[in-house]
Amino acid sequence: MASGVPTPENRNLFFAWSTYSTDYGTYARWYDEEHIPQVMDVPGMVGAQRFLISDTKPLPGVNSLDFGHLAIYEMEGSAEPFRAEVKRKLMSEEMVLPDFMDRPFKALFLTAVSEPFHAEGFADADDLDDRHLFFAWSRHTGDDATFAKWYDEEHIPQIMAAPGMLRAQRFEVSDVKPLPGVVTPDLGHLAIYETAGDLEGFRAEVKRQLISGEMVLPDFMIPPFSTMFLKSVSPFFLAGR
Repeated sequence: MASGVPTPENRNLFFAWSTYSTDYGTYARWYDEEHIPQVMDVPGMVGAQRFLISDTKPLPGVNSLDFGHLAIYEMEGSAEPFRAEVKRKLMSEEMVLPDFMDRPFKALFLTAVSEPFHAEGFADADDLDDRHLFFAWSRHTGDDATFAKWYDEEHIPQIMAAPGMLRAQRFEVSDVKPLPGVVTPDLGHLAIYETAGDLEGFRAEVKRQLISGEMVLPDFMIPPFSTMFLKSVSPFFLAGR
């Protein structure tokens, strides 16, 4: 795998959503030149990237969410060291959040509950800089094993055929304690689909499968799904570089 495309085996994520009262350029410079570098040396850190909601039209019948700017921190193994270091730096005031950051933040620690599904294009990817994401949160009735079996053996394989697919993986909220003072959205199970470039082809294929009846959502799925289409607005910052 190319050095710019990390593949953590025990993948954990931290999502930090935020809004701001300054101009975007000032906000982006602070995030890329000060804020992200402060945590890139934490044990287990893989990398970080920033995202905004894309202009891709939502899929029909979903609850389309927008919590603002999203920074995603990727880790190998537990996020406990990340949490401890961020909390320490905040309390010691080594990390100072500017006045232009709106409070409170929304944040989530997530841990993988499936193996990653890699499309053929993933092996050819040189980096993740132009990565686009589709988030699908869901809840279900019945047992977790039936839900997981359907997702991994039927649902994700159907979507992996969409144009531009790189990788898909399922996540649940981690047992890592939230950072103090943040809001933690209760959205359920999360499937993350990663594409190279924009999401229009992905959206068109998923919509086609739904309308044609090729893709059928089981009765144990509780509608509607909550979703986000996201576009990258920074490079993927690799730890150790």
